Amino acid sequence: MRDVVASIESYYERGMGFLFRLIDECPDELWGKKGGGFFFWQQLYHAFYCVNYFLLPAGSELPEKPYGRAAAMLSETIDTVPSKDEIREYGREMKANADAWIAALEDGALGDRHEGMSERRKTELNNASVLTSLCGHNMYHVGCLDSVLRENGLKGVY
Repeated sequence: MRDVVASIESYYERGMGFLFRLIDECPDELWGKKGGGFFFWQQLYHAFYCVNYFLLPAGSELPEKPYGRAAAMLSETIDTVPSKDEIREYGREMKANADAWIAALEDGALGDRHEGMSERRKTELNNASVLTSLCGHNMYHVGCLDSVLRENGLKGVY
């Protein structure tokens, strides 16, 4: 049975849709500028990269590609500005990974321990907390980036 998973999945899909719309609706002049403390593109990269953080199995290393873990975790910047197409493609890859994990998740497994996140966070976390964290994290960055658009006189996506 997947009734609960499906209801949460709709929230996840909504957030992912907004992230991709933010790529499309960000004017080129804002793409490589800071807003809310971070570069617009970098917040999107971070949101997509964190799919790895939330879903990788225990014992897995967070990847350095495509633009580095430090840039992904918002602790450093890089000298180049990735294109919208590069970030969009990376987002598609990360969404496919999340989609596969969610598609395999049954309601009965929501209370099961998520080994990877439990290891990374050094606390007990179950699949439900990982799924809802994935959704909430995406929507947090939708809000951050939406405010950047609005502060620059543009209509937000949310």
